[in-house]
Amino acid sequence: MIEPGFIQNKVKMSLTVLPWIKYWFVIIILQLFTPLVSSASDYMRIGTSHFVFYFHSQDKRLMKSLIDDAEVLRREIVKDLGIDFKEKIKVYLAPSFKKYQEIQPGGEIPSWSAGVAYPSLNLIIIQSPRATKGKSIDLKKVFKHEFTHIALGRAFRGREKVPRWLNEGLAMYESREWDLSRVSTITRAVLTDSLIPLSKITHSFPLETDNAELAYSESFYLISFLISQYGKESFHRFIKEYSGGKGLKEVLMEVYGIKWEELEEEWRNYLKVRFSWLPIVTSTTTLWFLVTIAFILAYIRKKKATRLKFEQWEREDGNINDTDLKDR
Repeated sequence: MIEPGFIQNKVKMSLTVLPWIKYWFVIIILQLFTPLVSSASDYMRIGTSHFVFYFHSQDKRLMKSLIDDAEVLRREIVKDLGIDFKEKIKVYLAPSFKKYQEIQPGGEIPSWSAGVAYPSLNLIIIQSPRATKGKSIDLKKVFKHEFTHIALGRAFRGREKVPRWLNEGLAMYESREWDLSRVSTITRAVLTDSLIPLSKITHSFPLETDNAELAYSESFYLISFLISQYGKESFHRFIKEYSGGKGLKEVLMEVYGIKWEELEEEWRNYLKVRFSWLPIVTSTTTLWFLVTIAFILAYIRKKKATRLKFEQWEREDGNINDTDLKDR
């Protein structure tokens, strides 16, 4: 893990251990690391009960809202997962995409990523919304997504690798990453019978963009299916038993009373029921029909209002005439 002050300490250690190093070599090393050292000193540090936040002064106002809510967001996720841990998490907000790449302990990551979590290091790195161009980043959603990865990774530490559909699906579920594009993606796959088999998104996701997006959508709706159909208590037990070292198929039978193949079949039927009606509602013919009905109803309401208005005028005219006759 790379963090503020790490490189500076490394250079100091080198000078102490190697007192006879040539002067010119020391100068070169210091020159190479000076930009990173100076940039690291710009980080501010604020701690809470379970987090330590690092950020640049330009992001102070942006971070305040997240820091104020961090413990509440953590409690919500821990409660949903039914697991907890004591270790503090370091959260870095990189002020630019360059810095975002520089402080990654695992090397470069895709340019489209907004955040990344390292459960074994208790580390979260997020791009500052100020640094992103052409896309909007909800800082709290990204934080919740990455913290879910941390929590799940802690639960499975030293045991079986977390299935990709569980890791990403649960993170999306906790960060409430639902939008119309994902509905469109899963609806199209359901109607064309092109859902990716769950076995193919257990160890990794497809590299191709459209299939990768479908893999994320399927993962989200698989977690949603498990929780909505079987309840959170069963899901808590599923996470506890599975992260405890038991095999997936064994835990599914023990907690849900179904085989892996039966789970996938139930999930597919759930998707068909939930999304097959959408094209009927959103088709062009249906929309024009609804517009026509709305127009007719509006016309009827307007005509009724006009008739009532005329009746009111007639009553008022009658009252006026009666008054005139009495006055005469």
